[in-house]
Amino acid sequence: MRESMSNESERVRNPQERTVLEEWQRIFKQLDWDKLPDLLADDVTYSNPGDAMPLRGKEAFVGSLGLSFSLFEDFEYTRHFNGDEGHVLEFRGRVGGTAFTGIDIIRFDAAGKITDLVVMIRPMAAVMKLGEEAARRMATANRTAQD
Repeated sequence: MRESMSNESERVRNPQERTVLEEWQRIFKQLDWDKLPDLLADDVTYSNPGDAMPLRGKEAFVGSLGLSFSLFEDFEYTRHFNGDEGHVLEFRGRVGGTAFTGIDIIRFDAAGKITDLVVMIRPMAAVMKLGEEAARRMATANRTAQD
């Protein structure tokens, strides 16, 4: 039987990190993107499957995740692992009908702000579908902005 994510987060040793991780999961469940910057260090980095180089800064971080989550269906966090260097949250969902599993690798600074997020998703078909859908949405937005 799988433990709920809230029970797993209780094992986090650092109370600041526990609070941030609980808020992180709430934000993603409720798509409350306005609150996400409060959790991030100013110089946060975000490495995702679709970009060769990490994105830097809160605005790029929030914008990219907001776009991704506008494409996800049935997203849920399923497990949480933690250690001295950070936390790993396992998740699953679907994009364009393709099921995926992935992990968020999250690191914090001494103030309890997220400094680094690395996202990995499998299978490759889901990563490709995510990229296709994101490119389609961005092209549509660009056409609308030019009209």
